Amino acid sequence: MSSRRHSSRSRARGVNGFEELRKIVKQGAEFAKDVANIMQERADLETTYAKGLSRLSTKIMKLSSNSSGSLCEGWKATSVEMECESDFHKHLSRALWEEISKPLKTWVETQQKTRRPIEAMVEKAVRQLADRRNDEYKTKKNAFSMSRDLEKFEEQLAEARDGKGKYTDRDITKLEKKCRQQYDVVQKCDKEYSEACQKAEAARQEWDLSILKGAAQMQVIEEDRINKMQELLKVFNSNISQQGPQLSQAYANLDKVVSQIDLKEDLKNVMKERGTGPPQPHQILFDCYAEDMNLAMNVNRRKQALKSYLFYIESAVEREKKGKEGVEKLLQVYKDRPNFADADAQDEAKNRLMQVTFTLNFLEASHLKINTALSVMNGQSKPNHRFVQYIETLKDKQGIPTSTLRLPLNIALEGGTSYIATSNSTGSVEHSPPVSPYDDFDQEEFSDDEFDNNYEYPGSVGSTGQCRVMYDYSANADDELDIKLGDIINVYTRQPDGWWQGELHGKVGIFPANYVEEI
Repeated sequence: MSSRRHSSRSRARGVNGFEELRKIVKQGAEFAKDVANIMQERADLETTYAKGLSRLSTKIMKLSSNSSGSLCEGWKATSVEMECESDFHKHLSRALWEEISKPLKTWVETQQKTRRPIEAMVEKAVRQLADRRNDEYKTKKNAFSMSRDLEKFEEQLAEARDGKGKYTDRDITKLEKKCRQQYDVVQKCDKEYSEACQKAEAARQEWDLSILKGAAQMQVIEEDRINKMQELLKVFNSNISQQGPQLSQAYANLDKVVSQIDLKEDLKNVMKERGTGPPQPHQILFDCYAEDMNLAMNVNRRKQALKSYLFYIESAVEREKKGKEGVEKLLQVYKDRPNFADADAQDEAKNRLMQVTFTLNFLEASHLKINTALSVMNGQSKPNHRFVQYIETLKDKQGIPTSTLRLPLNIALEGGTSYIATSNSTGSVEHSPPVSPYDDFDQEEFSDDEFDNNYEYPGSVGSTGQCRVMYDYSANADDELDIKLGDIINVYTRQPDGWWQGELHGKVGIFPANYVEEI
């Protein structure tokens, strides 16, 4: 039994369509129910026909009893023949009901009871995934909003310290207090979002496993139905073929069709028509405010925020690696001692290893994405990683990004890279928790660079080319560049909205693409 269930699970991976299997099973159950009703109607017809023949046989026998002679004996023989035929149809009626219709109805009811907990399990996993995704989006949105508010307060504080506007010392003190409070809120929101993101990934994996398990169980139900229908069809053929030589040819044709039923071929066709291939993980990665260079943020605070996220991720990686080592040791025990656990326990351990591997992929890709942003800020080259081509980032109408990792199944199951272990761009954050920039806020000395929005990149880092200014343009926002005729700009990115990002005189900003020409 264990080997059969293991085989079913393996085949279900290929189908990868729980809803398709669910539809097939439901249609099969309806078909079986209709067949049971038809067999009952046929049994009722056979009973009615048998009663009619018996009544006619009695009448003929009664008429023949009052007469004698050879002619009368002939009609008596006819009466006996009709009674024999009546008995045959009574037997057929009883066989159709007791051997086909009744067992089939009972089987349909049992199948429905078996199917309900499977559907409930999958529906529960779907609801949990939807709830986790909703929580993830809410916490992400809140984290972005709080980070945006913190930047506004920091800008106000910077203006107050620079003497821009009418600010008293009391106003500056209030702004400093606001910044400290808002920073604490941002840290709390970032932590809540990181936890919600990991919970959403865990719910996705649970949903994936529920779909896999449910599909395997549905496939077993469908196999049982096909076997049951084949068995009952043989019973019908056996009973109906006893009606006599006059129907032998029809029975032979039916028997030929029945004998050609091939269960494996039927399942193969279903998988070919309805299957969608092996499952591909669809993982939603971390996205932080500081990661988007197009969003206004102080350079030092941006670096600190990125390092904080890297610390959270690296801590999670260490936990997951320990869990993976434990599962691998357990699987090695199962391999060395095959009788140590049954097939279900071994399958559960393999599924757990797959979950841990997917979680490490999720954390590794998130770390890669954030570490890339930090590397660019530090003037370093972007990390080269096999996951880069499988990461896609899209933004909604409010500008909040959603990064998705879509790894092919063979790559997703490999795992075991040493990327994070060898990464050196996180600096001191690798083994230390994030440090609040307000821990020493009572000191009198502050660096003006903390509130400088313009980060100076070396001219050669990240440049994709150069362009020459054709017309003068005056900046209308803090993130724009003032450019004059003849200026040479190092181009970093070419955005699809008609604005480019580049560096001029040590300042990085955006400028209109139609005011320059490439050189």
